Amino acid sequence: MVVVQRVDYDSVPIRDAKIDDQTGFLYVRRVPIAQAMVQTYYKPDGTETQEVKLPKYILSDSTVASANDKPVTNDHPGELVTKSNSRKYMRGFTTSNAHVEGNVLYNDVAITDAELISAIQNGKKELSIGFETEVVPESGEYNGVKYDHVQKNIKINHLAVVQRGRAGHTVRLVGDSAVNVAPSDFKQKGKSMETKVVRADGQDITVAAEDVGKITKLDADNSAKAKQIAELKAQQKALQDKIDKLEGKSKDADEAQAKADSLEADNKKLKEEIEQLKGDGLDQRLDLIDKVKTLVGDSAYDYHGKSVRDMKIDAVKAIKGDSMDFEGKSDTYVDAAFDMLETPKSTAGYAGPTKKNDSMKEDEADLFKARDEAYGY
Repeated sequence: MVVVQRVDYDSVPIRDAKIDDQTGFLYVRRVPIAQAMVQTYYKPDGTETQEVKLPKYILSDSTVASANDKPVTNDHPGELVTKSNSRKYMRGFTTSNAHVEGNVLYNDVAITDAELISAIQNGKKELSIGFETEVVPESGEYNGVKYDHVQKNIKINHLAVVQRGRAGHTVRLVGDSAVNVAPSDFKQKGKSMETKVVRADGQDITVAAEDVGKITKLDADNSAKAKQIAELKAQQKALQDKIDKLEGKSKDADEAQAKADSLEADNKKLKEEIEQLKGDGLDQRLDLIDKVKTLVGDSAYDYHGKSVRDMKIDAVKAIKGDSMDFEGKSDTYVDAAFDMLETPKSTAGYAGPTKKNDSMKEDEADLFKARDEAYGY
């Protein structure tokens, strides 16, 4: 089953339209919105098809029900109206009073948009249903007019207010006292203007009859170009796949060599960093760590992330207690406190008593004096 979108047009002057005093909305009762009839459609190749809306389909219970509570739009939006685009297109609504009289489908209509109400009051009065239908190839005759296709399973999507409808003026915004008139030619600015429905780019569009040939040719040209572009893109992809496959092995080899070169460079850099650390006093730091561990009395002493100053302070506090305050003290002060923990006098590297000088702080001088006394000087 192939389901297509269709738009149809019909019309009559607005009569007995009522404007609500409080809201300003326009209401019209008993509006004819669709009827059983044969209509001409144009295919993209320019050929005509005569499609019929038989009473058993257009006036079926399911189709009548589909006319209830549907959006009213200002012209056709070119797509089905849904919750995703209703704010953009909806200008009113049909009520839940859809019913059949004779071979015509009626409903009440409410227009809530000020711009569309003004357009209607200035002569824009014809209606067009937008709907989905299954078009089946069947030949026959309805009301003396031959047809070659039947529209079945009709589901109305929206009702559009338009300038010019299809099938004359038998469906318009009318009131209860309106009388349907026979189809007639549409006159605008003194010239006869006939419209046709053409299917282009997958959609039904309404155009002037004299432009049908141009539109169908343009659509055919566009379709041919689109097909040609798709074929060229497919060829381009196939060629690129071959190139990628041929380059795959050499690409893998290049990547492997690049990784090896990168690892070798990282290894060389690491060796250089180790040598630099040794030159910067790595050996001295290791000796200090061993001394601190001995003074602290904990072989598992965690020195990670600690500076030389931090480790010396830890050693002093481990021996002298946490009451020792090094806040704001210089590194020289810390060094002296740490040196006092060494073995007195006989300790290798001790240079004898330190003389006070003018640049030495008072607390530093006191500390050095205490150290010298501890060494027996």
